[in-house]
Parts: sequence; structure tokens; C-alpha cells
Amino acid sequence: MATELLVDAHVHVASADETRYPRQPTGAGSDWWRRPSGVEQLAENLDAAGVDRAVVVQAVGVYGYDCRYAAEVVAAGNDRLALVGAVDMADPDIESAFAQLHACGHLAGLRLFGVGAADAHWLTNGTGRRVWRLAAETGCVLVPTIFSDGLPALRALMDQEPGVVVALDHCAFPDLGGPGAMADLLGLADLESLHLKVTSHNLDDGNDPAVFLEALVEAFGPTRLCWGSDHPQHQSRTYPEMLTLARQSARDFGAADRAAFLGANALRLWW
Repeated sequence: MATELLVDAHVHVASADETRYPRQPTGAGSDWWRRPSGVEQLAENLDAAGVDRAVVVQAVGVYGYDCRYAAEVVAAGNDRLALVGAVDMADPDIESAFAQLHACGHLAGLRLFGVGAADAHWLTNGTGRRVWRLAAETGCVLVPTIFSDGLPALRALMDQEPGVVVALDHCAFPDLGGPGAMADLLGLADLESLHLKVTSHNLDDGNDPAVFLEALVEAFGPTRLCWGSDHPQHQSRTYPEMLTLARQSARDFGAADRAAFLGANALRLWW
């Protein structure tokens, strides 16, 4: 039987070298970066768990929009790692900011941050429209990090550029959006270019993770869902435990659908 390919669609890294890579904590997320969390620790965790590849997502809560460390570790990773960088969506010259980041040559996706200290005004003030045009020109996957109340505005942007591929971070945090948030999320299933990053945040809530994942696969199908650990931001489980949680969530899937969720979908998106 062939070995299952495992791809983690959502990890973070922070360097121990604070002189070369100064930290700019924004208060978003946990304080995971206070512990050793560089690319060395990431590689150890991937190897120990048998995970083949990982998507390094810009740690906005640590570095803001200085993507140098994430970009450098991806460049040195021999194609094992992919980069989702980020630009400040409040930058009036968003085109130049994107061009500078894209010039690193390893950009697979662009994170559009709109939670925590950041706001999501870019969904409706015209900046999002400009970024969607850039993504259409370059083929860059967009990764909105928003709460579920921003989903109607996200739909409007996607309707204007239906060819742009979008991977929604943490499924837009439906647990934080009130009783209608899950219905709002499932209501976007007709957008064929929309993919969901299903992370430990979504699965580790004390309930059966298979119930949550089954609702998603019924709406979106098995080819638009990607597992992401959110390591080391998610601190209530070890890395192997987060992989076990993901396997448990997909336990009722057939072999092909399980393989798609745990690796093949992310491989297609980011590599």
C-alpha cells in the first residue's frame, strides 16, 4: 500500500535571532514565539510525525508584515516548504508592497489579515479589489484571515474575480461568529474557487471533530479542504496530537478523500 502523503497547510516560525529578525508583537494570537520555534524545531516536528511538506504562513502576530524570516527558511527548504506571505492591507501603495514580496521568488500565497489589531476594512474599501486584480495577474492564491461577519463582503470580491483561488484561514472562525456563522460559511460552497483551511482551531473544541468536517465535506466536497495544524500557535496539543486529531476528523472518509484532506489538496494549491 502506498505511503500517505501528508502536507500541513498552516504552520508558523519565529527566529531566535531577534537582532536580525526583530519581533514586533501585535497582540494577535498566542505567545507561542516565546518558546523555541524556529525552522529547526519545525523540521524536527515534521520529521517525527512523518509529515512530508508544510506551508509556512507569515506570523503577523510576531513580525507584522516583515516576511524576511519566513521567506528565507522557505528558500532554503529544498521545496519541502511553501510560503504564504503577507502585506499590510492598510498600505496605500498595496501594489508596490505586493511586488516587493513577490520578488522573493518563492511566494505561493498572500495572507490578507483582518483580525486582532488589524481590521478588515479592505474587504469593502477598494483595497481588496486591487489585491484580487494582482492575484488574477500573478496566479497567487489569496488567504483571507477574517471572521465570519466578513463572508458576505468576501463573496462580493470573489464574484468579481471568479478565477482567483482563495483559501480561507481557519474557516473564518465559525465558533466565534454566533449561531449563524456556520450557515454563512456553508452558503459559500457554490464559489468553486473557494477552499477552506481546516485547522486545529476548528477541530480542537471538545466536540467530535468528524462532525464538523463532515458538514464541510457535504457542502464543499472532498477536494477543497486542507488540513493545517496551526503549529506552534495552537498550544493545547503537541504536534503529533494535532495530526492525530486531523486523522480522527477524517476517520469516516474513504481512502482517497482522506488523502486529499491530509495532503493532496494542499500540494495542489501551494506547489
